[in-house]
Amino acid sequence: MKSKILTLILVVCITTPGFFVLGTEVSSLPIFANETEFFDIQDEPYLVTSGDSLSTEKTDLPSVIPYWHDLVDKEEVPMTGNGVYVAVLDTGLLPDYEFIFSEADIATELGIGFSHDIYWDDTIGNIVMSDVVSDRGFLTNYASGHGTHVTSTIVGYNYANIAWIEGIAPDVTIIPVLVLDAWLIDTPFGPVGFSGGTMEMIASGIYYIANLAENLDGPVIINMSLGGPGYMPLVEAAIDYAISKGVIIVASAGNEGEAGMGYPGAYSQVISVASCGWTDMFNQGWTADVPEKLNTNDSLGNDYQVYLAEYSSRPNRTLGQKYRDLDVMAPGDWIVGPYKSAWAPVEDWGYYYLSGTSMASPHVSAMAAIIMQVFPMYEQRDVEFVLKLAASGVGRNRRRGFPRTGEDVKVAYFGGFYYTVSWGRHDYGRGFLQADSALFVAMLYYFFIYC
Repeated sequence: MKSKILTLILVVCITTPGFFVLGTEVSSLPIFANETEFFDIQDEPYLVTSGDSLSTEKTDLPSVIPYWHDLVDKEEVPMTGNGVYVAVLDTGLLPDYEFIFSEADIATELGIGFSHDIYWDDTIGNIVMSDVVSDRGFLTNYASGHGTHVTSTIVGYNYANIAWIEGIAPDVTIIPVLVLDAWLIDTPFGPVGFSGGTMEMIASGIYYIANLAENLDGPVIINMSLGGPGYMPLVEAAIDYAISKGVIIVASAGNEGEAGMGYPGAYSQVISVASCGWTDMFNQGWTADVPEKLNTNDSLGNDYQVYLAEYSSRPNRTLGQKYRDLDVMAPGDWIVGPYKSAWAPVEDWGYYYLSGTSMASPHVSAMAAIIMQVFPMYEQRDVEFVLKLAASGVGRNRRRGFPRTGEDVKVAYFGGFYYTVSWGRHDYGRGFLQADSALFVAMLYYFFIYC
């Protein structure tokens, strides 16, 4: 096995809590979800611990539709993504995934992890890193539960055996692929921690799914809720290869605001996703029924109820990024799901509010799965065109509750506070994407192109 001196790991930034995770540092702590969000049971947040008895049997839990599900009008679409595979290239799944996804289809036999062996070498007095290894497995260890949270948006999840939180495409088959990892290295100077991923890890995951897709019995989508600030040719080559094999690629835009989009989301051939939220979420409750007319007044006095998150990356011309490199916008602010912080014990996970384009990307992957269920012949360019067209149109964003460019919007926050956000033209891609619009445009596209 080859090894090399570890002078630098290209840390791929994970878009969690509205910020990047770089190395081992988290810029903002996630926030616990409270059981009272569902039922008036107790005031303390629910944290799963190793002492809990976690049943993996399917149960008849009451179904709960969260705000982000309602916001994209998923209730208007009967399709569930059945027969479609979604590969989540991320931090893998928490070991308790069988409980968390007790009613979902996780293709464990196809799951895999790509990582490096990293260790201290006494002979050279430095940390060394092997080439990519594929025997890592897909279970999260030191890394965060980011991949589990992302997956939960797509298929839904078990909330402490109290309720089943509905996913956007609950019947897809998830392929967990670990391409972001964390390492704790023993050195003569004490333990040293690294987290993230290399271009080689991510590219290996993409190639794996691309080659696997040829032998699967349904369409395949890759969700990458990850990104880095630099150009990654090795990853782009893998993306191009996967697209040539019929795989649909969706990625988060990044969480650097006006500093520019991250890669791979900034690549023009990738379907990139910006992050939005519901202005009234903290006043109405995240399980409350979202008003169907989002272009009506909310409790804060806004005329519209959807906003672009201030952290959401937008194209930066000084970096050579064009406005059309950002495609669509989907809910990514204050999404609740199963999660643990990096370096926390794997058994001490809980249910958290997270914000970031990482949380927006799986919404679009799920909506792409709904389209691919009906139109499995569509390729990347077809799906990208359909989604962008569905999210655009003169006046349509305003009818969906998205304010005009530059108009300040008040957003509710914890404790009765609020903050103000605004944005410029093209900061949100072509517009706010909803499932019913996406499916309608996909049907029109089929009749114009294939009939």
